Order: sequence, then structure tokens, then C-alpha cells
Amino acid sequence: MIHFTLPEHFNSEMWDVIPAQRVVVNELLEKRVILNYSLDMDRRNLWGFMEGKDMAEINSIIRSFPIMKFVTVRIHELAFYDTAPVGLPELILN
Repeated sequence: MIHFTLPEHFNSEMWDVIPAQRVVVNELLEKRVILNYSLDMDRRNLWGFMEGKDMAEINSIIRSFPIMKFVTVRIHELAFYDTAPVGLPELILN
């Protein structure tokens, strides 16, 4: 799990990189590299669950994030990551 601490006040440069950050995150979500990505209501903390072959790969991915020069990062290796199963909606044939 990656914990990003965001600055208390965003300057214009930080606001400018947010769209690029969303593009990177969305691409990694589609590839299932990022499994989960959450922002708290205070906009001070981001949490991401990532899957990689080793810490070097995770660090490399994180370094590519546009927001990196504005945040502090803590990586927590997890023993497991469990989620509720995601099912497809029931098909209704008319």
C-alpha cells in the first residue's frame, strides 16, 4: 500500500499536474497495476494499492507520477490484500 501525503495548500503548479496524474492513474488502473486509489475528504491523503514483482518496480512506477515533487510517500508492504468479490449485474432478457 502506498500512502501519499499531499501538501496542506496546493499551489498553481500542483493544480496543473492533477489532470496528468489522473491520466497516469487511470492507465495503471486499467492495466490492474493499481488495484485501488482513494483520496480523503480533506484532500491531504491518497492511498493506493499496487501490485508489482518487487519494490524496485513499484518505486519506478511511483517516480513516474506527475505529483511526486509535491508529496511525501510511504510504502507499506502488505501480507495480504482482500476485497469483496465483484460480480456482473444480472442480465435481464426482454
